[in-house]
Amino acid sequence: MPAPHRTRPRLPETSEAQRRARLAWNKGLTGKGRPPAASTPFEVCTADGCGSPAAAHGRPPAAGMVQVRGSADGAAAHWYCPGRCAAIARARAELRAVPMRQGGDR
Repeated sequence: MPAPHRTRPRLPETSEAQRRARLAWNKGLTGKGRPPAASTPFEVCTADGCGSPAAAHGRPPAAGMVQVRGSADGAAAHWYCPGRCAAIARARAELRAVPMRQGGDR
């Protein structure tokens, strides 16, 4: 039976040069890292009419809205606020257009 894996003991910093080298390696960061963010990675859009179907409105529901066409599989077009919401909608439409594999995975 092989011997258990042992970790090398951490040697204390004994000189100022070692401390400077550690700070340079860590780019000046010391101590524990910050905890993960408690916020969600996305925020709900507060723009009125963002995400509404384009068929329901012949024109944008609010000034500056961008129409994002649905995917090639027949998804409907929707109105989104410019910027982040429109970019996410375009990316989702592109992902829906990826052909399905035999087993159901993309």
